[in-house]
Amino acid sequence: MSKPIRTLIFLFLILFTFTACPPAAKKPPVKKPPKQGEVREKPKEVTRPGQPSQVLTPQRKASDRLVDKGKTSLDAKNYDQALQLFQDAANVDPSNGVAYYYLALTDHYLGEQNTAAGLLDKAESLLRSDQYWMGKVEELRALITGEKPQVAPLPPVVDQY
Repeated sequence: MSKPIRTLIFLFLILFTFTACPPAAKKPPVKKPPKQGEVREKPKEVTRPGQPSQVLTPQRKASDRLVDKGKTSLDAKNYDQALQLFQDAANVDPSNGVAYYYLALTDHYLGEQNTAAGLLDKAESLLRSDQYWMGKVEELRALITGEKPQVAPLPPVVDQY
């Protein structure tokens, strides 16, 4: 075999050997500490499903757990314990309109209609953007005041004949 053919075969063997080797593992990028005055982007926060504008903070999560416990007490007709749990929920997260709604409901059951109406106003101001809860607020307001809930008027009937 001639020298150029042996060299060519040798080069092909080397070429096939290196192409069959797996690539070297990539190292993860090193995070550099921020420079003085530099602001880093905050990680995205968790939101409630179906309510993208409402962020679930640790306070909201704790408040929601207290509301769940309060609902259990309310179902068991343990109104004093439910009232305390709903008050704790509102204290932990004062922006939790659901806690104020259930506080109003509990006060209604306890016969405290004036207090219930005030708490319902607070719940309404916090839950204004949620149609479901606004419907619940209107139903409870009707119970408290004895008035019928506001209903949208029916559209006029148009003769098609």
